[in-house]
Amino acid sequence: MNTMTVKRRYITLIEMIIVITLIGIIMGALAWRYTGALDKGRAFKTETGMARLETILNLAVAERPGLIDDIDSEWKKLVEKSSLVDDPNKLIYDGWGDEYDVSVEGGEIIIRSENYENYRRENP
Repeated sequence: MNTMTVKRRYITLIEMIIVITLIGIIMGALAWRYTGALDKGRAFKTETGMARLETILNLAVAERPGLIDDIDSEWKKLVEKSSLVDDPNKLIYDGWGDEYDVSVEGGEIIIRSENYENYRRENP
């Protein structure tokens, strides 16, 4: 009777290092690509937030015209008290997590986000 010995082959350390390196390269490429999508999402959230915030503040001023003089310091309280807002924190902060800059110029409410402006400069 012939007996055959089966030789088992194990994975070597070098093979494991090569596979882990390739996985790391692929994940790095995906992560780099994914950050652009995150910035687009943040910019979109900021755009819609600024438009909605401007509408809410203009409605508050339309109801009480005297608010226009104090809007730059009282805007957060107006947003928190508004019945049109479910979660005030979503309208107080831009997509990057920083507060909006609200001011009045020539009787018009201006809402700015420094992060959004930087994003627009870098991505025309």
